[in-house]
Amino acid sequence: MKRLLAISGLLVFFAGGALAADGKALVGKFKCADCHKMQGPAVKTIADVMKRKAPDLFYAGSKFNRDWLVKYIQNPTKLRPGGVVYLNHIKLDGDQDTVGKVLKCASKLSAGDAEAVADYLMTLKDPDMKTGVFKPGKVKKARAKMVMLKKEACNACHMFPKKGGGVSCPTFEGIGSRLNPDWMYSFIKNPRKWDPKIWMAVRDFDDATLQLMVNYLSSLK
Repeated sequence: MKRLLAISGLLVFFAGGALAADGKALVGKFKCADCHKMQGPAVKTIADVMKRKAPDLFYAGSKFNRDWLVKYIQNPTKLRPGGVVYLNHIKLDGDQDTVGKVLKCASKLSAGDAEAVADYLMTLKDPDMKTGVFKPGKVKKARAKMVMLKKEACNACHMFPKKGGGVSCPTFEGIGSRLNPDWMYSFIKNPRKWDPKIWMAVRDFDDATLQLMVNYLSSLK
């Protein structure tokens, strides 16, 4: 019986490796690297940032939740109303800025291909990112909104569900399904670790505030 279980485990292991390998081949076939940076490090100059067409994926396995990736790859939606680099899409219209046309990812993979690509993307991890730092707890929505909307004004750049907000950064709609909470914790704590030229401000949050925000964001499924 133990021998059968061991053999079964090996089969699962090799099947998973094959899926990841197939996913890597599919990433090449669909030319994902034409838009996404698939290998690190992150760009370090403003000139290179301005050329960015899509988010970096060389740490996708640290950032995303696999189940969300599988669904998204089959039917991409627009997550960044102002584009990946909003300065490339903002247009002046009198006293107000308007956003020009922003295209969403054109890839629509089959369910099987999406599974394989997601498995490959989940192997792309940042070995230095700490895991287990997020502590799930009671979601204190009122407190979190007070911090994020009134104190920190996150809605100046991010769109909140039913609250509206800015368009220069990714929407918070469905962020709890989309992102790994450990990555959210790391990103909010030090966004420039992930993107040295990002326009998000670096703030000195204590652990309690970080946990508060990530618990709230994780609830936005």
